[in-house]
Amino acid sequence: MTLHYTWFDWLSVKREMNVMPAILSCIFASAMAIIVTLFYRLFLHPLSHLPGPLPARLTGLWRTTKYIQGNWHDDILSIHNKYGRVVRIAPNEVSVVDEYAMKNLYGHGHNASKTDWYSIWDPPNTAPQLFSELDKKHHSFLRKRLASAYSMSSVLKYEVHIQTCLDLLIRKLGKYAQAGEIVDMAVWTNAFAFDVVGELGYGSQFGHLQEEKDVGQLRKTTFDVFKLLSCVGHLPRWLWLVTSRGAQMITGFFNADQPLVAFRNWSAMRVQKRLDNPEMTGREDLLAHFCRMKDLEGKPASFVEILVEAMNLVGAGADTTSIGMRTCLFYLATNPEVLAKLREELDNFHIVNNLKTPISYLETQKLPYLQAVIKEATRLLPSIVFQLPRHTPPGFKVRGVKIPVNTTIGISPIAQNRDQEIWGSDANEFRPGRWLENEDKTRYFDRSTMTFGGSGPRMCIGRNIALVSRTGSRALGGGKTDQLWFSIGGATQVRGPVRTHLRL
Repeated sequence: MTLHYTWFDWLSVKREMNVMPAILSCIFASAMAIIVTLFYRLFLHPLSHLPGPLPARLTGLWRTTKYIQGNWHDDILSIHNKYGRVVRIAPNEVSVVDEYAMKNLYGHGHNASKTDWYSIWDPPNTAPQLFSELDKKHHSFLRKRLASAYSMSSVLKYEVHIQTCLDLLIRKLGKYAQAGEIVDMAVWTNAFAFDVVGELGYGSQFGHLQEEKDVGQLRKTTFDVFKLLSCVGHLPRWLWLVTSRGAQMITGFFNADQPLVAFRNWSAMRVQKRLDNPEMTGREDLLAHFCRMKDLEGKPASFVEILVEAMNLVGAGADTTSIGMRTCLFYLATNPEVLAKLREELDNFHIVNNLKTPISYLETQKLPYLQAVIKEATRLLPSIVFQLPRHTPPGFKVRGVKIPVNTTIGISPIAQNRDQEIWGSDANEFRPGRWLENEDKTRYFDRSTMTFGGSGPRMCIGRNIALVSRTGSRALGGGKTDQLWFSIGGATQVRGPVRTHLRL
């Protein structure tokens, strides 16, 4: 028995000795491959001449990690302040700050194509979506068939429904004001924005304001999924889980699968009910427009196409609008002299026009200081801060720096909106007066801001809804009586508590 075990042990050792060289060879080959790759990216890559953080020049995981940490609004500003206008933020990705590059990448007539990052936003077994559509011709078709629904003339017809939500918000806040309680405006503006989307896209509010809670975890789920997808899209394609099973794994990571399925089923029920009874609500809203859409052949849009547009409105419109509202409230709360001046403008307008009803959106266009406050606040803290990536076309240059063709390139709205060459040495300061100095400068600022993703065909199609909804916060910026203490917190750097009197 002893001899048997000794012989067995000797065979095991011999086999291990035979395998060990192969293992060492694999380790050595892998190490050499990594070293060669890093050496190439650092010294021989077509972008090796561009500055940037050392980890970013070696691996894209640096950028993705920064995204996950949630401080990109600070990171991207620090990077450009340190390395300049053209910065390498991944082995094959460049972030730039330049008004001409913005027009060439996102404006009319550009020939910079979207990257594969957008594909992660296009879940399987659904209809093509405007945001994630890579084909320019089909993107143009999708945008044109939605244009009338999101036009300002249409949005103004929806204003009464937005006002309904705003009235409810003010009543709810007034209740807490009378009780002397502190409220978190991040929560309340988010609830307001989701209910507005419900009114416009489904014919009724979701109930977030009325029930004073996140109904069906819709707000949390939307935030979690958007945060995850914005990061996953930067991982290598072989890591993407763009399959039905993968989508379940992604949403399941945040326990979002059940809320998403429940919301999709609820949305499908609402859409089907409208299709079966097109006159049931007796009013014009976005869902009515969606139901009238046509496909490429001029036939009525499919049920799935209508459903996708209704659900997209929730995903793309609610969170971004609420961020804009609380950004405005934050800067008013922390700049009492601006708040006082805005209140004076609003009060005078009420008196001069003997108004008995809330100021309408069209009337707010006659309030220059209000417009300046909204533009300045959302300039400093736009709702989207990460880059909107594109592939560089042949011969693309930024400030004389040639960027190789098919390089991933993008502009962060927050970095662009704080460019001192455009906005002056006080670009990081909240100064609404800069928008009122002269008409030429105001028009230049309007052209140069990237708050809504640039200009032309790639500008946010929901811009008008966001403008009307955000302008609705005029009632929170100046109104009736000084009663309420509030705090602000949320997904951007607008965090609290910040205590101030809010007139309700």
